[in-house]
Amino acid sequence: MKTQFIIPALLFLGMASAPVFATSTVSETEAVQIMIQEQEKVKVDPENLPELVKETIAQNPETASLTISEAWQQTSEEGAIYYKVKFDNAGEELVKKYDADGKEIRETTKK
Repeated sequence: MKTQFIIPALLFLGMASAPVFATSTVSETEAVQIMIQEQEKVKVDPENLPELVKETIAQNPETASLTISEAWQQTSEEGAIYYKVKFDNAGEELVKKYDADGKEIRETTKK
């Protein structure tokens, strides 16, 4: 008689606790991904940007007159280094990405 109650109770308990353990694993995985992304992201002083990047910014009419609010050196999934530069555009934020050679990286949409 006791086994008729214990076995279904254990099954119910196992099924009820499975989502709790699954979400904690997902959270840990997300935390690890964020840590890896943070390790690959280094803040750079705007004066210390590579000369080619600074030249490209100065030659572009869209960015030449803007102030750099912050700059980051990041590593892409392929391992290439690029620079993410945030500009102050009259109170609005403008973000551009440049490779180490100073070429602007434009986001492409995948179809």
